[in-house]
Amino acid sequence: MRAALSFPTRPPRAALFALAASVLAHAALLGGGRARDAAARPARAVEVAWLAPPAVPVALPEPAPPALPMAQARSQRLNPRPPVPAVDAPAATPDAPLLRLAGPASWRYRLRQGGQDGEALLEWRPEADGRYSLRLTRRIGERALPAQESLGRTGNAGLAPERFALQRGGQDRQAINFDAEGRRISFSASPARLDLPEGAQDRLSWWLQLAAMVQAAPTPGGRWRVWVAGVRGELREWVFEAVDAEPAGGGTLHLRRQPLGPYDPGIELWLDPARGYWPVRLRQGDPETRGFEITLADVNS
Repeated sequence: MRAALSFPTRPPRAALFALAASVLAHAALLGGGRARDAAARPARAVEVAWLAPPAVPVALPEPAPPALPMAQARSQRLNPRPPVPAVDAPAATPDAPLLRLAGPASWRYRLRQGGQDGEALLEWRPEADGRYSLRLTRRIGERALPAQESLGRTGNAGLAPERFALQRGGQDRQAINFDAEGRRISFSASPARLDLPEGAQDRLSWWLQLAAMVQAAPTPGGRWRVWVAGVRGELREWVFEAVDAEPAGGGTLHLRRQPLGPYDPGIELWLDPARGYWPVRLRQGDPETRGFEITLADVNS
C-alpha cells in the first residue's frame, strides 16, 4: 500500500520576519557603499584639477583711443589725408619791366556785332588807393547787351583782377573770382578751382594789361603772353604776335593771337603808340555772324 504524499505546511511567521530583516540589512549595506563612493568623487576631481597644467595667459586688447568729436571724426572720414598746401606761383623776376597804366578815361567805340551796328563804352577808373574798376557796356539800338566789369588792384606788374562779372539788368549773372592769397581761381558757372598763374587776367582786363606789356617792351616782331580766364571755367595762355614788324609811319601796331584750336574764332587788335598803345580797334571772330568788332570813335579823359 503506497504511502500518502505530504506537502510542507506554511512557514512560521517568525521565519518570515527574519528573512525580511536580512534583505533590508543587505540593501542598507549596498546603499551606504554608493553614498561613500559619491562622497569620494569630489575629492578626486579636485586632486585632478590641481594636477592639470597651468592656463596660458591671454593678452588683453589695448584700450581703445578716446572717441573724437563728431565734426573731427567726420572730417577725417571725408579727408583721410591732410590737404596738400598750395604751391605759390613764381613771383615776377626783379628785372621785369614796370607796367604803366593809362589815367582815368572813358573810351567810346563804334560796335559791329552780329551784322548790326551799335556803340560801346569802356570806362577805366584807377583809384589812388591802388584799386581799379573797368567796365564795358554795349548797345545795339535800344537793346542793351550784357555788360562786363572787372575789379581789382594795380601795381608794378599791371592789373591784378579780383572779380570779373558778366551782368544783365545790373545784376551779376556769371562771375570769376581771383584769390591772390590762396593762389586760386573759382567760377560761379563751373565747379573748377584752378591754380592762379602770375599775371592772370579776365576777359576784359587783358585789354589794358596787354597794352601795358607792349608799351613796356615794344620789341618789333615780338611776342607777348598773358593768361586769360573765362566765365565757364577755362584758363588759357594767349600768345600775341605782331603782324607787322613795326607801326608803319607812326601808325598802329597790329597784333594777332595765335590760334587756340581748329575752331578758334581768332582775336586781332590794333594798338596806338600815341595813346600809350591803347587798343583803338579790336576784332573777335566774324562781326557779321557771332563775332564783334569795336573801333575807337573818341576819347573823354
